[in-house]
Amino acid sequence: MSSDIDELRRELDIVDVVSDYIHLERAGTNFKANCPFHPDRTPSFYVSPSRQIFKCFGCGVGGDAIKFVSLYENISYVEAAKQLAKRYGIRLRIKEDTGEKGKTHQLLEKVAEFYHSKLKENREALNYLKGRGIEGSTVRKFMLGFAPPSGELVELLKKENALEAYERTGNITRVDEDKFRDLFRNRLVIPIRDQRGRFVGFGGRLLKGEGPKYINSPESEVFKKRELLFGLYEGLNYLRDLKSAILVEGYFDVISLHQEGFRNTVATLGTSFGKEHAQELSRFVERVYLLFDGDEAGRKAMRLSVPHLLKEGVEVFPVYLPEGFDPHDFVLRNGKQALRGLIENAKNIFELLKMRIKEGKDSEKAVKDFIYYVSFMKDKIKAYTLISELSKLTKIPVDVLSARMYKVPESPQVEEGGKLSFTEKVFLKGLLELKPQIDLDELNLSIRAREYARSILNEEYYPVPEEVINLKTRDIESEFWASVDKLKIDIPEEELSSSVGVRESVREFIRKHRGGIKPSALRRWRGGA
Repeated sequence: MSSDIDELRRELDIVDVVSDYIHLERAGTNFKANCPFHPDRTPSFYVSPSRQIFKCFGCGVGGDAIKFVSLYENISYVEAAKQLAKRYGIRLRIKEDTGEKGKTHQLLEKVAEFYHSKLKENREALNYLKGRGIEGSTVRKFMLGFAPPSGELVELLKKENALEAYERTGNITRVDEDKFRDLFRNRLVIPIRDQRGRFVGFGGRLLKGEGPKYINSPESEVFKKRELLFGLYEGLNYLRDLKSAILVEGYFDVISLHQEGFRNTVATLGTSFGKEHAQELSRFVERVYLLFDGDEAGRKAMRLSVPHLLKEGVEVFPVYLPEGFDPHDFVLRNGKQALRGLIENAKNIFELLKMRIKEGKDSEKAVKDFIYYVSFMKDKIKAYTLISELSKLTKIPVDVLSARMYKVPESPQVEEGGKLSFTEKVFLKGLLELKPQIDLDELNLSIRAREYARSILNEEYYPVPEEVINLKTRDIESEFWASVDKLKIDIPEEELSSSVGVRESVREFIRKHRGGIKPSALRRWRGGA
């Protein structure tokens, strides 16, 4: 495919291609124009016929004729190549993936097209998008759709002889022998693509009735939430050119910010930002702006995201929105220039913490956070430099600060045969999702489960295993508290209630055996009590 695209590039004249979209003026041997990719009062966009490239000296984007069309039309590089080949009558062979996964991607694309075609028939969904300020071009760019009652999709799949194949994705389930239920029925649908532009699943937004506001496709061979970022495919060219990303929390934050020109915006798919996300972003960017909701949950999400990015050598810039605003609402209320100002004036996480220390604003916590974040720096020389700067600022010796640094684990300490039990998995998933007040010293947890649990409760970095994150539960709240009951130490109530001293001795006993209590140890304690 690459050789065919190379041939296409040689056949194209970049001046002709760009002139189809914007007006060019000659500037010596080159051509110039106002950049179509950012607000540009004076021409900063140049096209070089001799080199067959364009470059904007204002926003930094550049590339060949195919790249220009890709950016202007908001389509992938390959899609732009196909479009130009067709327009200029140039033959272009694109090899399709014919394996099982390739067929699944193609099937998901057909379903996405079906949903997209149904959107115009649903007035409620259209009114919702209009109310959120989403324009028609943005609807087309993200291929937003609507899922009608399940029967229409089933008929389409039967015609394509693809019902069983689609059933394997988990997006549609069999109720009885001839009846199926579309997971996204009566929802606004957001197609999700991977970095290569292949369709991998869907997000669904409830418009009325009861149920979770947002749902996603279930985990499958092609849909893995921990490896996907919404908006990555749509903004890939901008991520590469700007060397920065804006990380937000929701689908419509991404969609609306792309519409307003912040096309390097991405979000996770209803899961916390993890090491796989950081690894993916680090392939394209050097800086990430964390633009989370201005509430307590958003600030906690920010704290948990920073270590993963620092471990990959990415600079982090927190951007704080006013309380009660998410990025989408902020832009609607204040306009894109206000948001651009917040982003452009954002400070590196360490500069921000140093400023707080100098100003005496919660300086004790700022020092603690500074040391914590430095612990994750990929560049250890830079980490030492930062600790030295903190030492000068606080008058605390470098060796004292270094001793306080967080010992970043590659994986938890695991005792022999130390697999998590099912009850421990439920317990840890509940800690992640419910954020309850819990005393770990009262529970009989393995060393591995205890380390995970402590990290979750302290909002510290720990790569919580996939077996916990992907654990299927019907009612996590009730199942969590049931797991707590099972993990409590089985000591007769009369022994516990006999005196305060016994209660304290129980707690001391549990602390001594926090790596897991063996029945023989419990019998010895009871005998001694």
